Amino acid sequence: MVWTITAVFCLFGQSVSIGEEGQALPKAYQLSLEETTELALVNNFDIQLTKYDTWIARTDKKVAQSIYDTVLEAEIKYRNDQSKQSSTPAGTKALDNDYNLGVSKLLPTGTTVSVDMTNNRSWTDSTVASSALTHDSTLGVTIEQDLGKNFFGIQDRGDVKVTLVDIENTEYTTLDKIEQSIAEVQKAYWDLVLEIELVKIQEEMVAEAKKLYDLNQEKLKDGLVEIPEAIASEANYKSRKNTLLLVQNSVKAKTNILKLLLNIEEDVDIEPTENFDLSANGKEEVLLALKKAFENRQDYKKANKEIESKDIKLTMKKNNMWPEINLTATLEQNGLGDHFKHAVTQITEENNPDFFAGLKITFPLENRAAKGELEAAELEKAKALLELKLLERQIAIGITDQARDCNVFKEIAANSQEIASLQAQKLEGEVKRFGYGRSDTDTVIRFQEDLVLARSVVAEAIRRYQGALVDLRKKEGTLLKEYFQGEI
Repeated sequence: MVWTITAVFCLFGQSVSIGEEGQALPKAYQLSLEETTELALVNNFDIQLTKYDTWIARTDKKVAQSIYDTVLEAEIKYRNDQSKQSSTPAGTKALDNDYNLGVSKLLPTGTTVSVDMTNNRSWTDSTVASSALTHDSTLGVTIEQDLGKNFFGIQDRGDVKVTLVDIENTEYTTLDKIEQSIAEVQKAYWDLVLEIELVKIQEEMVAEAKKLYDLNQEKLKDGLVEIPEAIASEANYKSRKNTLLLVQNSVKAKTNILKLLLNIEEDVDIEPTENFDLSANGKEEVLLALKKAFENRQDYKKANKEIESKDIKLTMKKNNMWPEINLTATLEQNGLGDHFKHAVTQITEENNPDFFAGLKITFPLENRAAKGELEAAELEKAKALLELKLLERQIAIGITDQARDCNVFKEIAANSQEIASLQAQKLEGEVKRFGYGRSDTDTVIRFQEDLVLARSVVAEAIRRYQGALVDLRKKEGTLLKEYFQGEI
């Protein structure tokens, strides 16, 4: 079907074309590089999937801190003992009911505090029992404290701290992956801009080839040109149209790649609004880029956090060399009565304390496990420090090379623009000479090819420079920072 465009409506950077029958043609999204990046941060599948790594890791904080959760315990027991007894006064039946309730909590100091309430109801038909039915209620408080290994909770707090560091490192990894995805999106954007620029170049050259073909056809009628030259101009014209079809098809392919990265499902065309020229920025300074990298690189932050984690683990392993020294103290008060209320009342009205204190020491004489773990922790920290130094060297070399690449690629692109300008002047002069009959078709075609090649080289040089800038911002760790300031 042939469409006749009758109207174009633009709203918020989008245009919708309307055909002769009132049907909507595919929409066009006009997107700047910034808008493309912001859209990717919301829509890109890889970015959305990567965020789940951090969200899942954050749940480990609750798991780690659960050791400090308050624990409630309740117990009910019933026993009906009608066992045959060796003595008649012992009775033939005994009933026991237990109703126990306890609450315990581990504090960050390594102190475990427990409060227990036990209630026992006992009935017997023994003739020697002072009362057939008795209630025994006891309220007790127990404190346990580690004084050696896990001294005042050092191990418990260390486990929580290591988990928090691991969560931070997962966040750094996630941000690094998001930044990599943003770099991929921006490069895909510039790939599309490049293909569109190549289409413009080929369209201009098709127009030039058409002029040459039409001119030769006129001269052929007048007998001013030989048939082979007319054939050569026609072949050149058709060849240019074929090349144009190829680059137009490439635009569609690049558009689909960018649509996938932006998670755009609609039948739309993307129209980049960025100017395809050299950046107005000056020369990239290596020292400034290095400063930014060491301030912003996610992998560098992660490496420093790894050392912090190793320090915590090393402290914990040193503490493991200590003996286990457990101090326990319990204070209980009980009451007796012929019913439950009476027994509970006696707990507070009478003074019947039961105090216990104990100290337990456990220490393996060889202690080889703790020694081995300590040695491993020391080696792991040394390895982490060495890995940090290696990363610093890699960052320094990578930034230096990438900054140099940006400057070199920019200079090459600028030189290529001058070459393309000279090639355009050369073709323009040769076309004038051809009009005066002082040149031939083959020379004009060759000069056209020189200009196409020169302009294509300029476009590809600018694309290479823009890609190098994206890589530099990625290596500086500033690519994501420019567009994203919030939390994952």
